[in-house]
Amino acid sequence: MNILITTATDIELQYITKRLVGVKTHNIDFCVTGIGCTETSFAVTKKLLETNYKLAINAGIAGSFNENIALGDVVIVESEVFGNLGVNYLDRFITLFDEGLIDKNKHPFSDGKLICSHINSFNVSELKRVKGLTVDAVSGEKNQIERLKKKFCADIETMEGAAFFYVCSRLNIPFLEFRAISNRIEARDKNKWNIPLAMSNLANEIFGFLKNLHT
Repeated sequence: MNILITTATDIELQYITKRLVGVKTHNIDFCVTGIGCTETSFAVTKKLLETNYKLAINAGIAGSFNENIALGDVVIVESEVFGNLGVNYLDRFITLFDEGLIDKNKHPFSDGKLICSHINSFNVSELKRVKGLTVDAVSGEKNQIERLKKKFCADIETMEGAAFFYVCSRLNIPFLEFRAISNRIEARDKNKWNIPLAMSNLANEIFGFLKNLHT
């Protein structure tokens, strides 16, 4: 099976490729997209148009709004939303869907969300399914965090997930997004983060998934 694995950064990819040494079951290509939606959209589109992939995987670390998800936990993302696509008013943020500027059910959106429609086709049932929120700038201010939690009811926050969902959905490529929790979404304090644990657990999960993935 031809599989594409994408990460935002080199260090995330290094953890994964080191763990995948010796995996020969599938033809796996790797792509470091860069951080954020713009770079992700370009890099993923380019790769998917070059090769006939049967599965695209986005893997990386993420912050969590959900206190029931522990640092180091690996989750599978069932939906994504663009958290900055809209209009800021004095007291609130309104999405372009709320404003009526985009049809919230125009493909690939469903009620303003991007859905991983292939999630039940793969053996990921042991992983907690989460809702993702994709932003251009990670959240680190209390009032902003509370607004986002109330508006989107998301479990995790990334800077690439929705772009990956969008491109794969538009090109009709089966896809999955694996994320490992490195930090809580709170006032920014990197001393509380555990990036090595998250990346190590992520690499182990990707290894186990591919090892058990039938062609």
